[in-house]
Amino acid sequence: GWKNAFPKVFRQGGFDVVIGNPPYVRQELISDYKTYFQKHYKVYHGAADLYTYFFENGIGLLNNEGIFGIIVANKWMRANYGEPLRKWLKQQPINQIIDFGDLPVFQEATTYPCIFIADKKADNFIAVTNVKTLEFTRLDEYVKQNLFLIKNNSLDDRGWHLGPEIEQQLLKKLQATGIPLGEYVKGKIYRGVLTGF
Repeated sequence: GWKNAFPKVFRQGGFDVVIGNPPYVRQELISDYKTYFQKHYKVYHGAADLYTYFFENGIGLLNNEGIFGIIVANKWMRANYGEPLRKWLKQQPINQIIDFGDLPVFQEATTYPCIFIADKKADNFIAVTNVKTLEFTRLDEYVKQNLFLIKNNSLDDRGWHLGPEIEQQLLKKLQATGIPLGEYVKGKIYRGVLTGF
């Protein structure tokens, strides 16, 4: 493992920085490894894509002042399979999330990317930027001009809504008043017509 490959690093507590752009591998293609993931990862979910395990592994490789950065699809923030990951991440030192929504960041692929940064020195606030356009010269400047802070503990395990506090309060009010569709149909939500491709 990592500790055998980098013994000097782990004698000093782990890596200073871990950066990743993991492969997107659908859960159907990793079925042979699911038993292993279930035994070794707190973020395990039977329908999770491979990249979810990179969060736990990468943050686990850091020393006490380390920084973790990853660019992945943003689906984990709202998908059912992301709930164990979301619960686990709320216990981690999240520093920043930059969400590109459905912007075509990569011209050849529809990826819905987000950049996630954990910093062992982070406090209880997350700097969030919802990128609305790709018409900027420098991403760091765009982020500085458009970020807002949210409390780590304000995030709902059922799905993360990365909006300003006023939006989150409105969403919670709507959720408290209404009946979620999943409850209304007693969990019988299906996929509808599929093309076969």
